[in-house]
Amino acid sequence: MDFNKLFSLEGKVALVTGAAYGIGFAIAEAYAKAGAKIAFNCRSQHHMDQALADYKAKGIEAKGYICDVTDEEQVKNMVAD
Repeated sequence: MDFNKLFSLEGKVALVTGAAYGIGFAIAEAYAKAGAKIAFNCRSQHHMDQALADYKAKGIEAKGYICDVTDEEQVKNMVAD
């Protein structure tokens, strides 16, 4: 059974907080393998730039946002985009 077809995320966007590295990055990779485009946030421009390069190298379409999830206005702006 092909789980990627069973749980297809084609045409969807997955917003994964903390997906610049570590477990969040691995989760975003799994969503991308299921067909999702990736949106992620982090608080550091350096980490965001590195993650975008890593996603691109893996052929994953991703968009990064500088956003502190404890700041409601920043979260609203990120989600609105």
